Amino acid sequence: MERLTKIAFLFAILSGLAVADSAPAQEPAEEAPAAEAPPEDSPAISAIKESNPTTAAELVRAALVTHDLGRDDLAKAYLQKLIDSNPKQDQAVAAYRDLGSARLLRLQTETSLQPVGGEAATILLEKLDEYLTDPARLKTLVEQLGDADSLTRKRAMEQLLKAGPDAANPLFAVLGDPSQETLHTPAKKMLVRIDQDIYGPLQAALASDNNFLVAQLADVVKQIRLKAAAQFLVGRFIYTDDEQLRNAIGEYCEVIAKSKPDAAQVKDYLNRRVKAYLGADPMFSADDLGNAQLWVWDAAEHKAVLQTMPLADAEVITAGRLLDELHRLDAEDADIQVNRALAAMQRAFVLENAEIDYQALIDEYTLPVIQEALARSLKKRKFAEAAVVGCETIGSAQDASVLVAVDGGLSPLAQALQSPVYRVRRAAAKAILAINPQQPFAGSAEFMDTLAFLATAQGKRVIVIGELDEQRRQGMAATLAQLGYQVVATGGGAELFKAAYDSADVEVIFVSKPLARFPMMETVQVLRKDRRTGDLPIAVVSPILDLDYYELRTKSDPLTIATIRPHDQEGFTFQLQRLYGAQGRLLVSAIERSEDAEFAIDVVNQMLDTPEKYQFYDFTKLEEIAVRRLADDNVTPGMAKLLGHLATPAAQMALVEYASDPFHPLAFREQCAAAFEAAIARRGILLTKDQIVAQYDRYNDSEELDSGTQAVLGKVLDIIEAPTQDVRFDQPAESGP
Repeated sequence: MERLTKIAFLFAILSGLAVADSAPAQEPAEEAPAAEAPPEDSPAISAIKESNPTTAAELVRAALVTHDLGRDDLAKAYLQKLIDSNPKQDQAVAAYRDLGSARLLRLQTETSLQPVGGEAATILLEKLDEYLTDPARLKTLVEQLGDADSLTRKRAMEQLLKAGPDAANPLFAVLGDPSQETLHTPAKKMLVRIDQDIYGPLQAALASDNNFLVAQLADVVKQIRLKAAAQFLVGRFIYTDDEQLRNAIGEYCEVIAKSKPDAAQVKDYLNRRVKAYLGADPMFSADDLGNAQLWVWDAAEHKAVLQTMPLADAEVITAGRLLDELHRLDAEDADIQVNRALAAMQRAFVLENAEIDYQALIDEYTLPVIQEALARSLKKRKFAEAAVVGCETIGSAQDASVLVAVDGGLSPLAQALQSPVYRVRRAAAKAILAINPQQPFAGSAEFMDTLAFLATAQGKRVIVIGELDEQRRQGMAATLAQLGYQVVATGGGAELFKAAYDSADVEVIFVSKPLARFPMMETVQVLRKDRRTGDLPIAVVSPILDLDYYELRTKSDPLTIATIRPHDQEGFTFQLQRLYGAQGRLLVSAIERSEDAEFAIDVVNQMLDTPEKYQFYDFTKLEEIAVRRLADDNVTPGMAKLLGHLATPAAQMALVEYASDPFHPLAFREQCAAAFEAAIARRGILLTKDQIVAQYDRYNDSEELDSGTQAVLGKVLDIIEAPTQDVRFDQPAESGP
């Protein structure tokens, strides 16, 4: 019996007993009807049972027949047996050949067979897909293209056609091997027959450094008249010294463009293509999440690989291929080299991620070029990933000269601290920490601002609302709170801006009409100009009759979405998915923000351990944040230490207040008392007379409190009194400086 059934059964018994105890005796109820007997097996059902199906094909057939005979109980039992047996690949293939795809798909579509029907079909189809795309099998099929038996060749061609783009790499392997000349013609014919499914892998393979392979593929793209391949071939036509390759590309150009290009024409064409890929208009089709599929050439494995990535990454990576071609045509062009470095940085982020070789980037492009590429990448959000890698690469060099102001302005790394993209600012701050400058530099104020902003995060998920109507405002806040958000509901104007700028935990902003003081679009513009909110998704909540107008006004800003007012959790969930989707891979999770805050607090404390090295930083920018977050148990020790380092009047008072509060954890209060002692050792007592008197009153009123609290209060007074312990009031004070 299932657990819920048992609970319900027990509840019924207990309820019945309770009624029996409280109610008068009644005539015994009529006897409950007996449980329905299982249906009697028909001859067909009996025959299926007696056959005892065991293989995948037998079990699927038995399940479908018993389903058609109205015995879904048996059908599900057979499907469960198939699932439990986890058939091997050869059984799945045999089932497919025996039953065909239609019957396997029936398992997914027959409602009464779910969920086991869908699960069984998935197991079989996944194993079938593994078989169809098995590289060893496809390699054998490619070899069979040259078989003496025509039937074998025909079957191999049929199977390769079914494999589609998965057949590409085995065919490329043959075409790149001069020793397999007998297979070259049928392999090329096979690529031509696969047609559009092969276009992506084919263009990726044109990046191979195997000139023999590229020459063969140039003949293929000529036969299918693939114009898009021109951008990946014409550069080689100019600079290659391989006569076979040059001839093959020349023949392709004759077919596609009716002529062979010269160097000037190629440079002009490739520059225009690069400009298009780095421009605003999309160059690839993208899904609902803004992702595109791009085939790239894996030089180490000598094969084409399909990658799913944000549209901007696909465009920048493709531009990088063309920039490499342009660089080989003109290695002295500085603009090409900078753009090439930018594209390489973006490619490294997308394809290498945690394994980026920063030194290799520096060796290839030089540090000055990478700095210029960083400056260029900061101009468009499209290149944010390149900016992150640029910051990390520059930081890895640990060369303080990169912070020197350029032409009276900020260095590229300091400029990155002003980026509206959180990940870029964080990368820039970490790069500067890696460099560890010991001298003032232009941008030091922005560096400390960035650390201060990182330190504000508490790992919460905050949404800020700007709505003048209080009833609507509270209704929106209540619904969002039910979804697990911490909501700051404001009437707009200065109150909205303060809430939006206050914490790194703000994830989304809702701006609603009508707003106090600021109209909606002006509010959005103000938020976009501040680096703390410049990259946050914003929902402009419009009256339904004005929606078209606001959709037009927000069309150029992918992070701002015009919407009507959601009225329930489903409506808000849908809108939030759209807003988060607009941020894509640049979205920062609450866990990341919390870790960043702890990191920022730790590094500031490390610098303040030796303050003489960092006198050019204004650490007091963290004072208000440290005071505010001292009561946050997740960071109390770090904030207490920071306040002890700052030792300002506000810092000392915050430490005393926390240490004196019996509702805080005793261990943290003791740490605050120790930090208060360190603060006085640095700067002396900066409490006012009234604050000191209040502390004596607290101690005198603590006789009914726990001993731990009394000890902490006593220690605080000892710390306050310590500087006067050696003073003799019966002697004149010594003169001194």
